[in-house]
Amino acid sequence: MNSTALDFEAAGTKASLYGYAELNMIYDVDANLGPLLVPQNVGLDTQAVAEGHFQADASESRIGLSTVTPMEHGGDLKVVVEGDFFGTGNLRLRKAYGEWNGILAGQTFTNFPGFTGIYPTVDFRVPVGSSTARQAQLRYTTGNLSMALEDGGNLGGSVASEVNVANGTPTTAASAKDSLPDVTIRYGSRGPTSYHASVVLRQLAVDTGTDDDSAFGWGASFGIAQALTDTLTVRASVVHGDGLGGYLNRNPGAPAYVVGGDVETIEATGGTLGATLKVGPGAITLGTAIAKADWDEAVKDGLTGAENANEEFRSTHLNYIWSSMKNITFGVEAAYHERELWSGANGDAIRLQGMAKFSF
Repeated sequence: MNSTALDFEAAGTKASLYGYAELNMIYDVDANLGPLLVPQNVGLDTQAVAEGHFQADASESRIGLSTVTPMEHGGDLKVVVEGDFFGTGNLRLRKAYGEWNGILAGQTFTNFPGFTGIYPTVDFRVPVGSSTARQAQLRYTTGNLSMALEDGGNLGGSVASEVNVANGTPTTAASAKDSLPDVTIRYGSRGPTSYHASVVLRQLAVDTGTDDDSAFGWGASFGIAQALTDTLTVRASVVHGDGLGGYLNRNPGAPAYVVGGDVETIEATGGTLGATLKVGPGAITLGTAIAKADWDEAVKDGLTGAENANEEFRSTHLNYIWSSMKNITFGVEAAYHERELWSGANGDAIRLQGMAKFSF
């Protein structure tokens, strides 16, 4: 359970109430990138954009309840329900799952990649090129190995019919359908050297009622975190696949597109690299990340708007996160974000951010 949580026991069940209140203050020097980073909002050099945007919110504030109940037939039943306030003015469900004897059912972080190689940021959205989103799943874990059936139409995304010329973002085809769950398999270990290796297998399909087609999608990920000294840790991760869609965080491409009734998958690659050095009451982190999609075949096939599709997102973060007393954490960060289209048009933006978090 969380070391700062409020713990109590009733009818044999141990419960832990935990959470935090957090203020985030953001100044976008260039285009407005939103309360959570939206790379598509980075203005192109050929565009005239309004500059200088300040915003503040407490939407990341979180509350959760975790319970552990000994079961009559052995093992403990763990239940977690957790939310934050990044919903549309309401509490948003982050996690809601039960776990017993290695079987997990509900919503939590995807089994595909994991946090292993991802460097810490003040921005609540993890770096591009990684993947840590949550979705509904049925998972079985034994030792360091875990396998899951996950929601096929959520994180991974669906087949696109065209690209929105205004922002370079794929538009989901009206005929796209999800017939099968995504299958994820992951092996990982934690320690002075932490690592994971994982794969995702999925089907991408369209069906108009009279004509249908489908394609096979896959993705692979590897991440590592290595403590080089007592004060220095380096982290790295890579994700690559064909048709993996949102399993690559902020993937500029769709998992697939449809032309002439045929489904064609889109290759995408991402990666992160960062180093964290303990200094004083906190730590300095410098990290960089990239997410890239291959639109060449889509352009060749004549997909509407593909020439204006976002092809590459890049981010670099420099931050200092510290805690001078228990339950209180502060952070400051400067980030440099870049966007490039298939056509070669590009742009960049600078974001300055600070946060104060009070946990219980």
